[in-house]
Amino acid sequence: MARHAVLWLLAIGVSHYRQPSLQLQFAASDARAIAAVLEQQRGGTLFRDVQTRVLTDEEVTRESILDSMSRFMGQAGPDDVAAIFLAGHGVQERSTGSYYFLPSAATESNLVTAGLRMSDFDEMLRVVRRNVRGVMVMLDTCHAGALQIGDTPLARSQELASSLSAGDGFFLLAATRPGEVSEENPSLGHGVFTRALLDGLDGAADSDRDGFVSAAELFSYVARAVPRLTGQQQHPYHKMEGTDLLLAAVRPGGASPAPAGGLEPVLEPEWTTPAVPAHALDVNAIAVLEFRNLQGDPQREWMGNALRAAFNTELSKVTALHVYAPEVVDRKVAGSGAGYLDAARQMGIGKLITGSFQVVGDGIRIDAQILDTASGTHESSDSVQGSLGEFFDLEKRLVLSMLHRLRVRLSPSEGQAIEQDTNTDVDAYRLLLQSEGLLGATPAPSVGTPPPHGDDRRSQLGSWESIAALGASPAYAQEPPGGLEGDVQEFLDRYRRALEDKDLTALSTLYVVFPPAQRDIVRAYLDNAERLTVAISAVSIQRQGSEVIVSFKRSDGFVDHKTGRSVRLEVRLTKILVREQGTWRIAP
Repeated sequence: MARHAVLWLLAIGVSHYRQPSLQLQFAASDARAIAAVLEQQRGGTLFRDVQTRVLTDEEVTRESILDSMSRFMGQAGPDDVAAIFLAGHGVQERSTGSYYFLPSAATESNLVTAGLRMSDFDEMLRVVRRNVRGVMVMLDTCHAGALQIGDTPLARSQELASSLSAGDGFFLLAATRPGEVSEENPSLGHGVFTRALLDGLDGAADSDRDGFVSAAELFSYVARAVPRLTGQQQHPYHKMEGTDLLLAAVRPGGASPAPAGGLEPVLEPEWTTPAVPAHALDVNAIAVLEFRNLQGDPQREWMGNALRAAFNTELSKVTALHVYAPEVVDRKVAGSGAGYLDAARQMGIGKLITGSFQVVGDGIRIDAQILDTASGTHESSDSVQGSLGEFFDLEKRLVLSMLHRLRVRLSPSEGQAIEQDTNTDVDAYRLLLQSEGLLGATPAPSVGTPPPHGDDRRSQLGSWESIAALGASPAYAQEPPGGLEGDVQEFLDRYRRALEDKDLTALSTLYVVFPPAQRDIVRAYLDNAERLTVAISAVSIQRQGSEVIVSFKRSDGFVDHKTGRSVRLEVRLTKILVREQGTWRIAP
């Protein structure tokens, strides 16, 4: 960032509403406090100046907000940073589905004219974003307490944050996840979210001790501090679109890594453990982690595993990447007792992809973010939303976005392979993953860590040196030509034929253990798949000790028995084969 950059801050807080039931304690004072802490950046190492505009209570109107974004922030230049803090009530008008921020004068009778429609706010954000280096939005709009506005069909909205998307260079930090409320704590003199922001910006978020607080560091700090201060009742939500952004320089004598205000220190999370040299990791080695279910609905939990499997399948089509199977990473974590970040570092993985999803009615929102394992920071993120029927289209759009943010150049064939309609039915995909044991926790076999997998064996198998470092024996590096590979290919052909013939007896002989529960799940999938064809391709084979790790792409085509529609499914699978009675079998 250029030393002559200016920070432009618009801080808005509404504590006093015309309608008594809407009163808040600290929203206005929170806005003033955010302005005060950021004004300390004036003349520092990041910003030569800080321009602030603070609107509180009766000063906050729909017009004053949009005018400030247009006229005040319109003065910002391309090297500058814009920040907006917004505290007050947010609602959803149920009959239209529109989201509104409530200025001081908003009531049930004037909501449409006095309320700030978030689509208008988002449109103005995009205008601001085009003129500056980056935009940071801090949003606190779902407060505890009564929210009654007559008989108007309104609901407290936790969706304001998800309705915003200003493009690359946009950074959003919201006080709560959907379904939660934002606490105001008199003992802190602020809302809990604001207290964490103030401490983080004052230096407590500087996890790598380089003297600066970035957007990613602030996100990580607030994400830890707020749950701790609220007894795990409130969890901030964040979104990053683009390369990390520096927000504050730590002042001499400013906050230490322990937060200000007399609070106890917040322990650094796993991803802020000491960084490792970037050259020690393969920047093209990547693994997909969990996609959390923000709603917590057990009936939707399977979607997180489905997203992980789908992301892994699509990324494995890119020959420039070394994609580690989810089973590989999970086994490393279980076997070493390390967290995911430490396990990834031990395996030489340079980037991790994780995320979350939320289902509301017939709609779904999916968020994904990239973690840099060398520094332990959030590098970039993006989100998509649409109907449940667009599940796979949304997932593919997000995969392509992550590849763009990873700066991976796709060949035309790779791009086409990702974009093509390979998975066409969510329910059938769920059955397929269940039949392969990918939707439930299964005990990890006691084997070494397999290599990465992918469509190009030469680029994806990795070296024996790296495998040996993870516990494999390099003594098996040289396999007899056609020996092991031919053996495994024959095994996979038997696996394919048993599925196409729907021969559960033959299929069961391929497993060390084939319990009744698994038999029933496989039968349910096969019974629904009329005229089933199964193709096995992109096979990677590696031997470790007496076991063999096989990774392959399984592509199914059939007519859905329930709907009569043609269905295509694709998933990347990893199996561990062991030798029993002269034949290979799939280990538990």
